[in-house]
This record gives sequence, C-alpha cells and structure tokens, in this order.
Amino acid sequence: MEILSERLLLIAKQVNHNDVICDIGTDHALIPIYLARGNLITKAYACDIAEQPLEQAKKNIAKYKVGEVITPVLADGLTGVVGIAIDSCIISGLGSNTILTILEQDADNIERYILCPNDDANLLRQWVKTQHYFLEQELIMKENDLIYEILVINKSAGKKVKNQKDIMFGPILRKENSAIFKEKWLLKVVHFQSLLEKVPAKSAKAKELAQKIKLINKVI
Repeated sequence: MEILSERLLLIAKQVNHNDVICDIGTDHALIPIYLARGNLITKAYACDIAEQPLEQAKKNIAKYKVGEVITPVLADGLTGVVGIAIDSCIISGLGSNTILTILEQDADNIERYILCPNDDANLLRQWVKTQHYFLEQELIMKENDLIYEILVINKSAGKKVKNQKDIMFGPILRKENSAIFKEKWLLKVVHFQSLLEKVPAKSAKAKELAQKIKLINKVI
C-alpha cells in the first residue's frame, strides 16, 4: 500500500493496541488500513463526508483484505458512529475550526481523540479546557516545511489545560521546549513583528501583538 507519511505514521502510533477506532475524514483510509494490516486494532470505522474518496477507501480496503476489520462509512463528522463504543477517534488534515464543528457532536461513546489540525491548535486546547478534558500527549513535527501539532485528548486522565499559556503553547510542548517548538514560535515572532509594523503604534492591536511577542520570548 501507499507508505504512510511521517505525520500520518506518528498519528497512527498514538492509537492503543486493540483499540476500536474511527477515522473522520478518512480520505483513502490509509491510517485504518495500516493499523488493520499490522493487527494493531480490533475494529475501525473509516468515515468520510464525500463519496469519491470513500469509494477509493473501499477499493483499498478490498485490495488489502481488511474488510473484516474496517467498515467504510459515508457520514458527516461523528454521525456515522453514534452509539458505537470508540476507544480512539482520529481527526486530521482539517483546520481547527472545522474540527471544532465536528467536536460539537462529542458524545460519551468516544473515550479519546487524536487530533492533528492544519492550523491553530490553541483553539482545540481551549475546547479541552472548556470540556474539562485532559491532554494525554502533545507532539510537534515538521513535514514538507510545515509544522504540525498532534493532540491526544483523554476524557479522564492526563495533563490539564489550566490557563492562557497552556492554551497558546500547550502544557506538554512548552515543558519539552524542543527545537521544532522553538522554530515554530520564532517564526510566529517574525510574523507578529511584521504585523506590528502595519498597525498604529498606540492601538489595541499593537498592544496585543507586543504582548504576544513578549510572552513568546519568555517561553522560548
């Protein structure tokens, strides 16, 4: 099969052995197939809102003879797994606002989430704080010159998101302070400084940007 990218492989590695999973926006079902072929999961629901990628997912599932483990589901968000006990729900390759829309369907049948947004992971950490959930793990990696964060959200155990610093940087990532973490936030400083030059010096926006730059410099 198609070799998983480094990012997809790292996401797959956050699934616990023998989990029942759902992969939302599964596209070609690469992650579920990888996990099923390795006998790493009990069951997978490969969900997508679009018929065309799901048709390709079905072909891939048949090709690799993992149909007993993987069920393709044409559905919007989490609606295809209502009432099914899910150990780990994967949502990746989408913007944080789109992921948040999906998470509005959050229900007791899902134990944990593995999220890899294309942007603004802080919005997802705010959701974790609001829901009184926990961060089991936070990972950061670079692929094709883009930096991604992976959040593993556990409903019952892990690290709390306590304050704005936790929301912005991530309590686990901030503590680890890795080279990629520093790179991400140094790039943010450059971006914020360029914005600062374009707004009135005494405006509320200028004050906000200056505070962000100061905070980033303290953290990294």
